[in-house]
Amino acid sequence: MVYPSDMKQAFKSIYFSDHPALPSAQRHISLAFGANDHLLYERIRRLSSEELRQLLVMDSYDELVAYARSNALSINRACISILHRTLDSQPAESLSTEIPALVSDPLIATYRRWNGGPLHSWFPLLEGFSPRFVRAVLQIYAPKAKIVLDPFAGTGAAPLTAAAMGFFGLYCELNPVLQFVSETKYKALQLMSKARKELAERLGELAFNLGFQLGNLRTDEFLRDTYSRAFNGSQFFSPDTFDDVLRLRTLADELSARVPLLGQMFTVAVLASLVPASFMMRRGDLRYKRPEELGPNRICIRSEVSRRLEQMALEVEQLDQVPGQAILVAEDTKSLSRLPHLGVECVITSPPYLNGTNYFRNTKLELWFLRVLTKPEDLAAWRYKSLTSGINDVTQAKCDKPCSEVVKDVVESIRKSAYDSRIPLMVASYFRELEQVFLALSSHLIPGAILAIDIGDSRYGGIRVETDNLLARIAANHGFQVVATHTLRIRKSRDGGLLRETLLVFEYSGHSHKAAVAPRTLEGTSAKCWNEFKAGLPHQSLPFNKRNWGHPLHSLCSYEGKMKPSVAHFLVRSFVPEDGKVLDPFAGVGTIPFEACLQGKKAFGFEISPAALVIATAKVSRPQTAEVRRVLESLRDYLQTEEVTEQEIEFAKKMNFNRSLDEFYHEGTLREILLARRFFSRLASYSIETSLVLACLLHILHGNRPYALSRHSHPVTPFAPRGPREYRSLIERLAIKLDRSLNVEYPSQFREGRIYMQDATDWWPREVDDLDAVVTSPPFFDSTRFYLANWIRLWFCGWERRDFETQPLRFLDLKQKQSMRSYEPVFRQARERLKPDGLLVLHLGRSVKCNMAEKLSQIAKPWFRTIDVFEENVSHCEFHGIRDKGRVSAHQYLILG
Repeated sequence: MVYPSDMKQAFKSIYFSDHPALPSAQRHISLAFGANDHLLYERIRRLSSEELRQLLVMDSYDELVAYARSNALSINRACISILHRTLDSQPAESLSTEIPALVSDPLIATYRRWNGGPLHSWFPLLEGFSPRFVRAVLQIYAPKAKIVLDPFAGTGAAPLTAAAMGFFGLYCELNPVLQFVSETKYKALQLMSKARKELAERLGELAFNLGFQLGNLRTDEFLRDTYSRAFNGSQFFSPDTFDDVLRLRTLADELSARVPLLGQMFTVAVLASLVPASFMMRRGDLRYKRPEELGPNRICIRSEVSRRLEQMALEVEQLDQVPGQAILVAEDTKSLSRLPHLGVECVITSPPYLNGTNYFRNTKLELWFLRVLTKPEDLAAWRYKSLTSGINDVTQAKCDKPCSEVVKDVVESIRKSAYDSRIPLMVASYFRELEQVFLALSSHLIPGAILAIDIGDSRYGGIRVETDNLLARIAANHGFQVVATHTLRIRKSRDGGLLRETLLVFEYSGHSHKAAVAPRTLEGTSAKCWNEFKAGLPHQSLPFNKRNWGHPLHSLCSYEGKMKPSVAHFLVRSFVPEDGKVLDPFAGVGTIPFEACLQGKKAFGFEISPAALVIATAKVSRPQTAEVRRVLESLRDYLQTEEVTEQEIEFAKKMNFNRSLDEFYHEGTLREILLARRFFSRLASYSIETSLVLACLLHILHGNRPYALSRHSHPVTPFAPRGPREYRSLIERLAIKLDRSLNVEYPSQFREGRIYMQDATDWWPREVDDLDAVVTSPPFFDSTRFYLANWIRLWFCGWERRDFETQPLRFLDLKQKQSMRSYEPVFRQARERLKPDGLLVLHLGRSVKCNMAEKLSQIAKPWFRTIDVFEENVSHCEFHGIRDKGRVSAHQYLILG
């Protein structure tokens, strides 16, 4: 529809399924309204094609053509005359359902590019609210609401509009792509005028220079590998486009490290360009383009990304800083019941329609680009978590449950007539899960809160599922009373039956849950063990205070900032039940996960340092001795047969922090180290045995004892070397270290764990779930820069000089200095992955600059209640010859539940 204010004509399209045009998307006629027909146009401009066809009393294009010819009229004039005749015989109000003007527009419930304004066209979503719609609902039905929740937020129109109005916009969204888009929009809206202008300039420069920048970048090989695994050999891009996509991923990572918001916005531009530049298209669901839809002029992804960046640059400058907040409080709406009371005053939402769009299958290319879809099972895991709204969501585990009494008759009728046995299961599960959503919402609403739901009904085998009426009956059982209903749109199903899209408005008449929530306390074994720990501080007494206390593999590789094994021992013992599951999202070299493995617990860990990752992996696994020997022999053969290149030597000399790399080693030793580095870099992946060999080699890279390959330095931090240069055989020293590491005993209850290369602030792997506890020690606020303390080991694991400028920007010890809100995704995901009674235990550092326990307990409030805070004086701690260990005056233990 086009209706410019400065033109004499306005236009309105009507779709006819039998129109002869190809492709099917063009099967419509466009009516032109002249100056004399503007009043008519104002009356019909909000109507859908289905409603207009009803007014024309014409269901087919052929019928319309025949009528026009028989009356010697053009199709345009025939339609205008029929509309005049039909509408002049009935009052204007009969065309709607007496809905207030702002809500009555049948198009207003789904924003189009022309209707969404800045931000909302950045990523194409098939359905979604317009900001205007959200404002209308709030102004009409909840004018005093300040805390607004959308449990199915999509790309964030409702929470962002609430934030723009100065409110708290809380939201849930399961799809990581839609989460990412919403978060990026909100961060852009938070900027002040000067920052917006700078960002717009950078976006424009990036758009202009994109082709040049891509030409100098390597392809992302991890993304290439996951493409094959996730899509089972399917091809969605031409070879040239695919390589460009892999380079765009590399550029997105570099930008995100240097200027996070610029990187995020660039990533959104790429996400929005993937489907247009592919062999795919979205028409309801994602499908391959037909030959006639591919066309001769295919979209170049470089040009498409540049175009979107230019559009973003223009729109960013037009934004106003939002006075409110938009907060992702949960991914899965059903997990809201685990959160502390949020005091919500209004809910505005549109759940997925029954048998509607599958947003995970529809965004599988974008999910892959974000690295959250790496294997086919990932899509199945999301479908299991999502609302059962399509037949492909139906699984026995989800649907083999009792059906709500309210929908039993409808389900039984469909069972008798449905062409697919999954359909009645889908319908039953859909309403059962929405009832769970009502229950979860009720735990956060205040009495008198408003719930506005945009919902559509369906038909199966001729049986109409009146979703609005059924939901109203279900909601009534949980304290929700209907106060208004509005028909927003009339649609037609495939069998010709009429369907409607309805706005249901409820008022919550139940009781507030806030007062009913009692302060949480520790119970049972956890309370006993924790109280004993606080009273006796056993890790400070013999034998636990010895430097070498614990399993020998705790000393597999020296590492700065490592937690004392005895502290980890008592934390695991206190908070992880027998046969329990525990996660350390800041695992470092795996002290906490390894202690959990030793105690027979199922342990997971996340780590983004490649050096720490292999050390932790080697600890929590039991390598096979024969395979370790084979890896060592392969390395020995490589050192004997390969030669170092001049380029490798020159690059090594450029690695210079406190001293250049070549100053640490004898020339012969350096040659072996360079070859060993190349050996490990060419491995596609690391086995458990390879991780052990590499971890042992990292340990001997530098130190002050005969085992070390370097001149006299320090085993923790590579201090400037001193003493004579002497050749030290890499294989000989590595073999000795490996023998010691293999000749260790494991307790009978030892249970292998798993460490992921994973940023704790990104999306966690789906399989890390149903946890009994999250026990972790994140970087202390005043901690030293771990990447410099481990620069030789990080270099050996693949970092180049450029990586030391970009990769550390991803580390939390730097992020938290900019904003402690970097922990929000950690708290949110911990809450959802923990069992309802699970605990989050943080070992923190207090300094003059930052009381971490106090700050983090405040940030965690939407997800956790503080159970206990305990401080331990650490003035007695040894410093291993390093004077500055972060200026920490006390260790804090923050217990959240």
